[in-house]
Amino acid sequence: MNAPKETLKVRLAAALDAGIDGITLAAGLHLGSMGLMEEHPRFRDAKIGIIVSSLRALQLFLRKNARTGRLPDYVVVEGPLAGGHLGFGLDDWRKYDLHTIFTEIVAWLKAENLDIPLIPAGGIFTGSDATRFLEDGAAAVQLATRFTVTKECGLPEQAKQEYFKADEDDIEVNGISPTGYPMRMLKNSPGIGAGTHPNCESFGYLLDASGHCSYIDAYNREVAAHPEAKKIAVYDKTCLCTHMRNFDIWTCGHFTYRLKDTTLRDETGNYQMLSAEHVFKDYQFSKDGRIALPVPTPEGS
Repeated sequence: MNAPKETLKVRLAAALDAGIDGITLAAGLHLGSMGLMEEHPRFRDAKIGIIVSSLRALQLFLRKNARTGRLPDYVVVEGPLAGGHLGFGLDDWRKYDLHTIFTEIVAWLKAENLDIPLIPAGGIFTGSDATRFLEDGAAAVQLATRFTVTKECGLPEQAKQEYFKADEDDIEVNGISPTGYPMRMLKNSPGIGAGTHPNCESFGYLLDASGHCSYIDAYNREVAAHPEAKKIAVYDKTCLCTHMRNFDIWTCGHFTYRLKDTTLRDETGNYQMLSAEHVFKDYQFSKDGRIALPVPTPEGS
């Protein structure tokens, strides 16, 4: 507790000890994270990647970690239309475009003679979206939103149906994360406005370098303002430790509102789940932004 750097080092070492094939460093710049692993005997065996949202972020990462003598094995370039935490400002994410960021990084790596595979992510909803990036030099693409509503996804059935039902104005980018990063999610996520008791002490996921969590401040402020209340609501921050664990923060990509167009509704009004295999094949065959494969009937699914 109150030692996030040491905790991260232990977790990274445990993953390498267990023989993990690869680690993707996400949710921040991780300027010192390579150094936390460099003494481990498998540091140069496991694949290690980084998620960035700008060329500057990648440059900072490479410069700060140059002394380890190890480049990342891949870089995920995440744009402003991704789900969950974003590497952009709460008010300016609309000013950025994944393809522009991606091509800028491609050009810089070429100029620097650096051969690092790039994986764009965020808003890649169809096969034609993916093809555009592959033709422009991507080694792969990272996909999420289409797969959140598949049979294999571990989200609760209720949440999957909410994803299907969402319209464009049901999706928001807000500042409720105690990390300080903006998050994209469904506006009706149960964790928004919930006044749950802080669980930083129990889980310790979001404590900063001083052992602090901004949700505690927000919670204590509301408790002080309503001393007689049996239940309070906290809207400006949320306890991600609790609500992500309980599937009560429904993070989603910008194009979640298009999911309803990829399937059919049954006689009860619920949307039919597709298999991950079906979605994967649809990416392979879809053209010009149109969904390519017919939705299987329940008998043939």
